[in-house]
Amino acid sequence: MAIVVTSPTVKVGFIANAVSADIQACETILAKTTGKRIKLKHLTINSTAAISIWIGEGAAAGTIDNNLIGPLDFAALQTMQWNFWPLLELTSDYLLLCDADGAGQVCIFCQGYIE
Repeated sequence: MAIVVTSPTVKVGFIANAVSADIQACETILAKTTGKRIKLKHLTINSTAAISIWIGEGAAAGTIDNNLIGPLDFAALQTMQWNFWPLLELTSDYLLLCDADGAGQVCIFCQGYIE
């Protein structure tokens, strides 16, 4: 199943809420912006399944080039969250991606800036 990302309107930065029943195929949370970096301020991950989840960056969809967080071993119905200070900066021109070692309903909520 494909990931569905909603982005509420904000005055500064971004909010992305990504939901999927199966992120095993390495799904894109945020697309790259040419010449700019995605900078995460906050990240929350919730999983209904006992699976391992990775958050990473990549030059193209479908492949994590650099693992940023994980593998995170989730128990069913577990939530983990982080506040980054300083901000967690991705490589310029890279996408924000997620992947897992199994299927299960996952919600990934992130907030930050693109500069």
